[in-house]
Amino acid sequence: MADKENKEQKSFTAALLDDEKKEQYDFVTNRIIELQQTRQMHYGKNLDALWAEADRDYIPHRLKSARSGKRIVYTDEEKGMRGALVELGSSDWQSDVALANPYVKLSVALATLVDQNPAGVFTAVNKKYQASTVLMEQLYKRSWEYARSKQQLKLFVHNLGKYGWACGRTYPLRIERTNKVIKTYDPENPEKTEYEEKKVVEYNDIWRENLDPRNTWIDDMARPNDEHSLRDWCWRKLYPMDTAKMLFGKSKYWDYVMKGGNLQETIGITAGQQTGKTIKEQNLVEAIFYESLEKDLFMVRLNNVPVIIEPLPVSDDEGRKRLSLWQTYWTLRHAESPYGIGLYEAVRYEDGILDRIRNMTIDQLTLSIYKMFFYQSTNTLKETGDIKIVPGLGKQVIDPKNITWLDVPGPGAEAWKGLEYFKKEVDEVSGISDPLLGVVTGKTAYEAAQAKEAALKRLKLPLDNILDALNTEAYITINLAQLIYSVPETYTIENQELIEKYLAEVGGDQELFSRGESGEFNAQVFREFPLNLSQDEKGNLVETAETKFFRIKPKYLKWEGIINVKAQSILTPTKQLDKTLELEMYNMLIPLLVQPPEIYKKVAENIVKLYDKDPKDILPDAWMMNPEEMMNEQNNAEPLFIDQASQFQDRQQGIIKPQGGGQVPPQAPKAVSSVSKPANPQSVGQRLISRFTGAFRGV
Repeated sequence: MADKENKEQKSFTAALLDDEKKEQYDFVTNRIIELQQTRQMHYGKNLDALWAEADRDYIPHRLKSARSGKRIVYTDEEKGMRGALVELGSSDWQSDVALANPYVKLSVALATLVDQNPAGVFTAVNKKYQASTVLMEQLYKRSWEYARSKQQLKLFVHNLGKYGWACGRTYPLRIERTNKVIKTYDPENPEKTEYEEKKVVEYNDIWRENLDPRNTWIDDMARPNDEHSLRDWCWRKLYPMDTAKMLFGKSKYWDYVMKGGNLQETIGITAGQQTGKTIKEQNLVEAIFYESLEKDLFMVRLNNVPVIIEPLPVSDDEGRKRLSLWQTYWTLRHAESPYGIGLYEAVRYEDGILDRIRNMTIDQLTLSIYKMFFYQSTNTLKETGDIKIVPGLGKQVIDPKNITWLDVPGPGAEAWKGLEYFKKEVDEVSGISDPLLGVVTGKTAYEAAQAKEAALKRLKLPLDNILDALNTEAYITINLAQLIYSVPETYTIENQELIEKYLAEVGGDQELFSRGESGEFNAQVFREFPLNLSQDEKGNLVETAETKFFRIKPKYLKWEGIINVKAQSILTPTKQLDKTLELEMYNMLIPLLVQPPEIYKKVAENIVKLYDKDPKDILPDAWMMNPEEMMNEQNNAEPLFIDQASQFQDRQQGIIKPQGGGQVPPQAPKAVSSVSKPANPQSVGQRLISRFTGAFRGV
């Protein structure tokens, strides 16, 4: 009775929860408050206020320097305009433009560091996982392409450079809607158009999301470069009520959710420091997400109503849990601080001095061109004796006999040298210097390459940190792939003839069907993937240029290993230098390839690795074969892929009924996937290998 009354009143109380969930709810309520206060005083800085300044100064703007002239009330008698405050002798001739250094530096860093989807080197920790290593590489690459996650990575690096800290989240996303689609249409009588409802799945796969650092808070005991020190975190979003209902409407507590909460774009700073956008929509609800590794807890609260209370969703095959968070810093603030120093904070003071000297130089240049003059006339106003210099202005004086044009000298060489000096200081502090800005430094291509390599060394630390975050993200992706790709769609077949044909097609494989308690026959249909793989007669996976469609058994998704995302895979490629370096590599390799492989195999492999290439992509196949491993291979290896024909699905429509009333999926088209690879499968991830990337290899 009490539960019914609360629903009718739309009021939620913790008493509605059982004892365990009530304890979790109370803990999370207090913990969120603690986390949201951690940045208010962090090693002498209020990071929330500092980030608000970064938002304000990143956008090109004017300094808006205050004027100190005398202000009076002005009224236009003829036009009847009301009085307004004006400043006597004021003008806007003085320069107050702020250099857009934060914008320029951050744009260059973003263009340099992110240009391609990341690619990783997967190394199995056990021989039993070796066969599926290439498969996991392909699934990882496909997930970035399918979700178009490069754009989220760009936002991640943008926040990283601006604030000094960035965060993202990888999780399984399913967007399902019920739409009305046209069934029959009469152009003569459009009002007679008939519609039918269809439940469609717009997206159902792994999703990466860049999060707003201002609305994300991590464990106050977290340390940089120590993934295990981060125990919990929370983040905040605003949802329209319709969207919130689509995402969380199935919760048993949804009826208690009401619009509202803190509807500011950001919290933790005063109203005068707010720099975000103005949100006009009123039908919003505040959502706060929380994850705890030690408590194995995931909670979502909509305006303080817990619509989700469940264990963490991300885990590997052994049950080891992971947070969905991946985060890093630009450069270290403190050895105990996970929040780094970004480009804005690094250059803010030098940039202020440069703005001041630049504007003073422009003012003096203006005065030296537009000279001020004096003339004699009837004295109608009393002069105070003070003269304010204004370019091009004629000033009335009593006795101008000994006064001529005001001759202001132009900016001297010291001013221009000072500007160059302070600009160089800003470049040195930020690490974004002329070679990265596109300025040619050096007379030859080699000198230009050397200059750019030296400039890239300053970005080595931020790049390493980005790769560290991507490595964490890669493990999350693999765990989610193992989780969601292992769940098949189940279809019930009632016709005995179709059952026999299906069993014949799958070879009686018991992993591809099951029987219910009442004896019904259920076909297990696994997700289909376009992959650039094939399987040889020994069961080994081989990468190919051709894309084929495969369905994969869950047991082949089991994999444990080490993942290292390659720096060259995300950097902006330099094609001309790539060609030059590849020619240099082949000139060294070709003389070795005519010799017996047992003599020069290790040397050749080391040369190829020195140029950040994969030996199996460069060296002949005969050089890469290991006789001992070939003898140990099972001659009758079980196929990794299943050719699970779906012909039975459309032979007799309506006989096969999906469980749950869903639609029977159509047979996959026998066509080459749009996700294709070049002739060299890993060439996309092996760009920028020349001296440009020597800095990133520690050379």
